[in-house]
Amino acid sequence: MTRKNIKAYLIAALFLVSLGGLIIHYRAHHPSEASFGYVPLVAGLISVVVIPTMFMFRPTLHLAHLLNGFTAIIGIITMAHFSFVHAPLYAHLAIVTAKFYIGRAIFELAIYSNLDTKPSALGWRTLRYPNMGFWYVHLVVMSAVYALGHFVWK
Repeated sequence: MTRKNIKAYLIAALFLVSLGGLIIHYRAHHPSEASFGYVPLVAGLISVVVIPTMFMFRPTLHLAHLLNGFTAIIGIITMAHFSFVHAPLYAHLAIVTAKFYIGRAIFELAIYSNLDTKPSALGWRTLRYPNMGFWYVHLVVMSAVYALGHFVWK
């Protein structure tokens, strides 16, 4: 199996996971019922149509990785809040986390020629893009900002 085939399979998996998330959100937050239903609809359409297409081309690979990561982080934060307040959505959180990791796998497969000799990031470099520390910091900081906003503007 070639790297090109693996990348195609991962892009198809990202498309299907995103499509499943869009269908779930469309049924749970129908846009005609409430105006906030348009946010998951638009994010879902971007995740299904735009991001997999951008992952196909090398010039848009970094932007696709950023869009995929930030839509996943925002989805994780908002669904975790909904899980704490209303009903548990643990399966949905697993789906959006899988979406992030599939996008990460596509990115690393395309960027690094030999995954065994991927350069290690030590010290503060672990917090810089494209390392995973970048995503962990953004998850923590965006969660804190979301929580602060929730408690201040309650």
